[in-house]
Amino acid sequence: MEVVAGTAHLFALADEATSRRLLEAAWDAGVRRFDTAPLYGGGRSELALGALLADRDGVLSVTTKTGLEPRTGRRSARQLATGVARRLLPTGPAGALDAALDRRATRATGRFRPADVRTSVERSLRRLGGRVDRLLLHEVSPHDVDEDLLGVLRGLVDAGDVGAVGVATANRLTAAAVGRGHGLLTVVHHEVGPLAPPVDLPPSVLVRVGHGLLGGGGSHLAALHRALEADVRLAGRWRDAVRGTPFDAPGGLAEALLARAALLPVDEVLVATTQPSRLPRTVTLARGDVAVPAPVVQVLDEAVAAARA
Repeated sequence: MEVVAGTAHLFALADEATSRRLLEAAWDAGVRRFDTAPLYGGGRSELALGALLADRDGVLSVTTKTGLEPRTGRRSARQLATGVARRLLPTGPAGALDAALDRRATRATGRFRPADVRTSVERSLRRLGGRVDRLLLHEVSPHDVDEDLLGVLRGLVDAGDVGAVGVATANRLTAAAVGRGHGLLTVVHHEVGPLAPPVDLPPSVLVRVGHGLLGGGGSHLAALHRALEADVRLAGRWRDAVRGTPFDAPGGLAEALLARAALLPVDEVLVATTQPSRLPRTVTLARGDVAVPAPVVQVLDEAVAAARA
């Protein structure tokens, strides 16, 4: 499985020194695909990534986004509310939090006017040293995808400013947004945590990138822990399944969910952490270097069903 290093937390949840160490740690762990956005770190994530990759050989892809731009002062109400909710609220019945956020996302979202998109891409190209392999529409809604937007995206691809275009939005909005792209939107980022709603995509999508292996803010991991704690027999089956495996240790459930990435119907998985020391292990697991035994997968599936009930 190809691993992508995410940078949403840089210069925010991680301080400046840690942010730069995380980028170096990702490179040292063999990661050659990177994902960023103008919003992340107020643009500093793009700048730091551009500096990291300057004059380095072997980079496979650089992804950035358009639509959500950094604001001066405090974060926008939507960004603050979404971030706090994903970290603090319980998962609830099968994605209730995601559904609530998706309902908000059907209203006004980002800045997708042609002039705004061109300005955003020009700025990103400067920060990233002139390279954008993939440009994603950040938290786009289906109604945002119109002929004016598609026209500017086609122009960017035809001019060689970006390699490909796609979407990075809520799972429930993804298929509809892609469908309005008439085959142009060939890259999709979507959530793949164990409680995430499925995404049915057309054959025109050439690259699927999964993120949120533990759920937003670890929410799916927490829900599975609660399911195991609530069912003594299920917890016993989990202990039996992991005994003698790499997942028979504190943190074993989280590691099993990371290693589960190799079983997912995606081409790449995005990983992120605020601790540089954890990044090599995270990459190793997400890459599929540690196999998840069938009995562990079976109990994980049972725990997911219990969490959804």
